[in-house]
Amino acid sequence: MFSKYLFCIMIVLSIFSAASSASAQEDNLTDTASASGAIIETDLESGEDSGNDTAPAELLPEEVIAVMNDTYAGEASAAEGCSMTVLPAVEDVYMDISEDMVYNDDHLVCEYLKGYGYEKDEIPGIAMVQFNITDLDLQEDDVAVLVLKGESMEKVGDGGVAVALMPITSEWSENSSVTTLALNMLSIVAMMSDGDDLDISQMGANFGSDEIFAFDVSEHLKAAEEDRISFLLMATGDTDYRVSFKSRETGEGPALLIIPYPTVPPA
Repeated sequence: MFSKYLFCIMIVLSIFSAASSASAQEDNLTDTASASGAIIETDLESGEDSGNDTAPAELLPEEVIAVMNDTYAGEASAAEGCSMTVLPAVEDVYMDISEDMVYNDDHLVCEYLKGYGYEKDEIPGIAMVQFNITDLDLQEDDVAVLVLKGESMEKVGDGGVAVALMPITSEWSENSSVTTLALNMLSIVAMMSDGDDLDISQMGANFGSDEIFAFDVSEHLKAAEEDRISFLLMATGDTDYRVSFKSRETGEGPALLIIPYPTVPPA
């Protein structure tokens, strides 16, 4: 049964792989290796890169990142005169599909191994995050961003890579089995039930290599009907790719940043 779900996820991955290649050529967002096939390993916190240096794309304004760090201590904050709501993740895990293992530690690992020749693509690591939105009063013009803080990133060569995000159900916890976690991915299968009407808007992708990865989840929160909302994160691309994020156990884990869209008086 699990292999059936994995097969459907692999189809989604192929979509993002194609999107990754197109974005890499169009926006020049990917790193270049010092030699073809070389492994590029980046410490996202220190900014040290064993490959060529690149200028990271800024995903969030610096003041917003500063606000995020302050609010983890429960302090009230504001950005540009707008109050911000910060919701840290209440559950997060990563799982190794090939080994049928679930990990709940200081890391959230997303890994993709490109199959070459007759080899199949493999996904050794995928992450799941969950948020409690019971008391969230989201307004129509509010903007919600899911942010994760990266620790390290590795990729082989100069192929396009990305981290993909997809909504899943929230009938799971950090103590759930691999089977239970897999059952919560059925929503992905539902999205793909009719290939002609695949709703790409339900998915997200981040092609950057900055320390902070960000995804716009505004519409997901506005459409939410339950008290909790969950997302699946996985790496994909044209080459081997591995990224490690900080989990909630570190105090710098995944978070939802919600802010009213700013109104600026005309000049």
